Amino acid sequence: MKQLYRRLSQVGFTKPYLKKVAALPDWWDDALAENPVGYAQCLMRLSRHLGLDIRSLESTGSIRVKDFGVCKFKKRAGTTTDELQLSRAIATRAAQFAAAATTTPYDPIPLAAELRQRVLESAPWVGLNELLAHCWGAGVPVLHVNLFPNKTKRPDGFTLRVAERPVIVLCREERQPAWLLFILAHELGHIACDHVPVGGAVFDERMYDNEPDTEEEEADRYAVELLTGAAGTRISADGRWPNAQQLTDLARAFGKRNGIDPGHAVLNYAHTMGASFFPVARAALNLLHPNPDAIGQVRDALAAHLDWSRLPEAASEFLVRVTRQEQDG
Repeated sequence: MKQLYRRLSQVGFTKPYLKKVAALPDWWDDALAENPVGYAQCLMRLSRHLGLDIRSLESTGSIRVKDFGVCKFKKRAGTTTDELQLSRAIATRAAQFAAAATTTPYDPIPLAAELRQRVLESAPWVGLNELLAHCWGAGVPVLHVNLFPNKTKRPDGFTLRVAERPVIVLCREERQPAWLLFILAHELGHIACDHVPVGGAVFDERMYDNEPDTEEEEADRYAVELLTGAAGTRISADGRWPNAQQLTDLARAFGKRNGIDPGHAVLNYAHTMGASFFPVARAALNLLHPNPDAIGQVRDALAAHLDWSRLPEAASEFLVRVTRQEQDG
């Protein structure tokens, strides 16, 4: 096991991560690996949960990530594909387990205008809870995964197809719903615009800092139309910058009048104003939602909709850990 831990650390997986977060069960003792059967079980768990090639684990050479098929990496300038492979592998395994435990048939994601109309039939605007409910009702699992090895680059959002079923993994560590709302809407845009290849994935490193391309622009337009009613919506106001309380009041009134989530109105306004305005926007979001728990909203929806009985115990344990279900007791 010492040699295995050393080889895994060279890939990026530390011993604490392996034992306490992702791969090895609570009852695991390294002494079990002295038995060939126990060691083989250890390697199988590492391979299944972390997406590692089993033959490379069994050898003494470099450990490799499994081939998960085509992935369109939407990334920032200066980021290499290799730097994103570990987070892609972990997110992929979590998504595959979630897909296996989802029983609702997949209902294709419609155009933004149609989806917006469906949501507005029973809600004042398209918010995070409403969009999560639609995804699960359409057979599209949505997870939040952000427990990756230290120093591992991770995405804001990640969407893949398991057979024909899309799965969305949100990874950005934001408690305010408006942030995850836009990422989720953007990922739905990738699905609706047929950007996600069958058996493949789209990896969005940073939603606002990726190198621009046509698919990113299409997904952004889909998201803005879904959330506001028009793909070109840019919320702005004349005069001086509002303070946080003024922006909060403006967003509430504007959102109620136009059927737009006030949190999204704040972020949309901030993007119109520029990066220097974001501290004011964050303060306004905190006034809108003083005790936000967007990750908890995603986590609760996952717990409610998965048929956990369809997963082996080890897979359920892994999914609980990486989606942090156990944090709620």
